[in-house]
Amino acid sequence: MAGKVTVFNSYNEPITSLLVTNNNAGNIAGWAAGPTPPLYTPSSLAVPRSKYPSTSAVFAYGDNTLVFPWDSRTGHATVTLSQDSSLDDDLILYITQNKAILLTARGVVLNTFDVTTSLSMAAKEESQDAV
Repeated sequence: MAGKVTVFNSYNEPITSLLVTNNNAGNIAGWAAGPTPPLYTPSSLAVPRSKYPSTSAVFAYGDNTLVFPWDSRTGHATVTLSQDSSLDDDLILYITQNKAILLTARGVVLNTFDVTTSLSMAAKEESQDAV
């Protein structure tokens, strides 16, 4: 059975409609405000892995384009899964404002990927109203 990639939102704002190769994987809440779970605990979403791209949200071997809309900005990254990791292995992906960090389930960093961000439409409208 194929593994999954557990995507962690390492930011205080929720991700609304995480897109994996233009397919909606779901929402991820912002980090916890404490005390239970503890402050800054990231929220997560499990996304299936697949050998090949699909019409549903999956992480496939090769490049996976991600779009993650936070309230104030939208992040973009391309996460590449190497065939060196078994399709059966679970992986972990931490999304931050400037990097996406891919790890094995044993905590070994496989790769880091740049994240670019742009202001959300709501944030752009707010900044225009302030002028």
